Amino acid sequence: MHTEDSIIKISDICKGNRIHLPEDAGVYAFWWIGDKSELMGANRHISLKGPGGRFVDVELMDWWPAELKYPCLYVGKSTNIKKRFSLHLKRGSAGRLHNIPRNNRKQRPVTTSCQVRYGIEHTFKAHQAPLDIINIKLGFSYSTNFSQNAIAERFYTEDRLIGIWRPWFNVDSER
Repeated sequence: MHTEDSIIKISDICKGNRIHLPEDAGVYAFWWIGDKSELMGANRHISLKGPGGRFVDVELMDWWPAELKYPCLYVGKSTNIKKRFSLHLKRGSAGRLHNIPRNNRKQRPVTTSCQVRYGIEHTFKAHQAPLDIINIKLGFSYSTNFSQNAIAERFYTEDRLIGIWRPWFNVDSER
């Protein structure tokens, strides 16, 4: 899922209103395929609610495992890859969906499913067209190859990849 051949540019997945992905269950990842210096120069701080409801400042890492060609932004699992992809991006909503405050406190997202859209809007606060960033600078990969024990395998695969790849947008106080 992390080879150059397995990562598909978002603009190649989304053609008009169509999304060219399977409706199968699987594990997936979003990748930063743009210039790494642009990502590193963006807003890498987020303030998350921690123990006792107190906010804790988190600085998103400035490194990724050496075996990864691209920085991983999010890893997830789904019973329908195509539908989950669509929920992450909310492509029907132009402009910004979230107002990110100066203090970097994580706001309540529009939905519980748009982590990638929220993450891009938070990271690139000043950019007024987050879908442009997503279409040009993000990639997507997935695996639907699971056995009969697919539910357990997807669960453990997602957790393992989060631990190994360190995706920014998976960081949350609940983990």
